[in-house]
Amino acid sequence: MPDLVLVPAPVLPTIPSPESRPEDDPITRRAHLHAVPSGLSLPLPDLQQAPSRRHGLILPSTSSWWSPNALRPAKLTQLARPGSPPAAVPEKWQITQRARDMLQLIRPGGIDTRTLVRRTGMQLSLAVQMLSWLRQQKFLETRDGIHYPGELMTKLTTNSLLTGTLIDLRDELGAAVYISSYTDGEIIIQESSSSETAPAVKEQTPFGLTAHANAVGKSLLAQQNFASRMDHLSRYPFIQLTDRTITDERTLFRHLDVDGPHAAQFDLLEYADTELCVAYSLGLPGRASSIALSMPADQHPRLIAAARTLSQRATGILLAHLLADDMQQPTAHHTGQWEHTDPLARRALP
Repeated sequence: MPDLVLVPAPVLPTIPSPESRPEDDPITRRAHLHAVPSGLSLPLPDLQQAPSRRHGLILPSTSSWWSPNALRPAKLTQLARPGSPPAAVPEKWQITQRARDMLQLIRPGGIDTRTLVRRTGMQLSLAVQMLSWLRQQKFLETRDGIHYPGELMTKLTTNSLLTGTLIDLRDELGAAVYISSYTDGEIIIQESSSSETAPAVKEQTPFGLTAHANAVGKSLLAQQNFASRMDHLSRYPFIQLTDRTITDERTLFRHLDVDGPHAAQFDLLEYADTELCVAYSLGLPGRASSIALSMPADQHPRLIAAARTLSQRATGILLAHLLADDMQQPTAHHTGQWEHTDPLARRALP
């Protein structure tokens, strides 16, 4: 819809003073109406097909400087108001970036803690906690005080780090897992992992067409602003897939905004009657992304526990994703040049 623009105010006709009017002039008898003289012509187009006179105003039918069609409906105006204050940058983003800096310094020959602390600029206590977390996530291993690439890091040479991480997560959760992103206005499933014991969702209707009904779509829409959400929904209108499918903007936006853009988004029999899903914001820098799981509906007692584990593992998945992206880009750290750069400058990079 075209935006409203400022226009010059109409020029009012000169009103003669009461002394110069005849005594029987109606304007003299009603001096309090001087501000609204009869016969005032205002260019307000398209309100009616033919000119008409209302309260002394002549409404012509031809002009082009204003149209009531440019006004946004009150319903959409209310939806455009933020449902919750902007969320702070998730802590997992900061942890992931620091872990990424640290892993880029760990070589097959090994490195000790003191050297890592000096080159990353971290405090010793923080570096020790980070190293412990990286060992738990299998990104590194420590022998005799020296840190070496772990089981997952060795898979970088075959570009299967992210795939291997998803397989481990799938087996741990007993559920199919998915990594998705919102790219050029479309929902893209970038990676997924499923098995006979952890079946994938039967995609009867494409996820991209039903963002309002599946957990992946909800998580990605929750990370968008109002204009992007409305653009997506204008291209892919609501579809009633089950009795629980949300088909109203107000209800959908309330679910998206109630706990902020990084909260869990659930699909409880909204996309299909046979599966349950939950998705979390993954937080890839500069783009909306999510990590999700799905399981058969008859396994619903496990959903909350699986969702909690997925949330705890999301930081490791994000780190694996970033490292896999690094391997596909010809950046300086592939040749070891990261070791001589400022870690604070590296932290600012996407």
